[in-house]
Amino acid sequence: MLETAGNDVVRADQQSFAFGNGGAGMRPRNRRVGDFGASNLFLALMPERDVAMRAVDIGRDTVRRHDLSSVPRPQDIMHVSLNGVGRYNGVPEETVFAVSAAMSTIRAMPFEVTFDRVSYFSGPNAVVLTNPVRSEEMMDLHVQIAKEMWAVGLTFTYNPRFLPHMTLVYDDKPIPEQLLAEPVIWTAREFVLVRSIIGKSRYEFLDRWPLLGE
Repeated sequence: MLETAGNDVVRADQQSFAFGNGGAGMRPRNRRVGDFGASNLFLALMPERDVAMRAVDIGRDTVRRHDLSSVPRPQDIMHVSLNGVGRYNGVPEETVFAVSAAMSTIRAMPFEVTFDRVSYFSGPNAVVLTNPVRSEEMMDLHVQIAKEMWAVGLTFTYNPRFLPHMTLVYDDKPIPEQLLAEPVIWTAREFVLVRSIIGKSRYEFLDRWPLLGE
């Protein structure tokens, strides 16, 4: 059974969410799609433009300070993952429709996202913005999403120690954790279904849902 997590301090390796196809029998909505290359689908929060620009600046500064060999991710793909959907060739319209229908039932208020440090996740070799104090509102949204996906038959692996983060750059060289002089803060007002086209650093937004509360 899934349980709601409140504010607590965690340090956990991030797990991937392995989702299968679902929503059998649902008729897909007509939608405009991009090319038919391999892609990952996931649900995420997208930061405001000025926040994304600051994240890129922090990434560049981190690369310079620690002499990393990689280039920071571009601002238009900065995001905070909430739940994975799966990897597909092209756009799986029945799955997209099933996810869209399930997510339309989510009820959550806008909430503040705060990242106060740069850290390193050794599993994906990622330099990230994060905060060990988990937001109760974000965790509740994460749990709601998982419950609704389960309810429509989308299989998944749920991580109860989900630690929200924003990836700045991938690099094989670990770096020490560093507190920011000023935290990165913004208000999340919606979440989105993202199609990430593998190898192109490009996102397509297949659907979005405002956080409007009850």
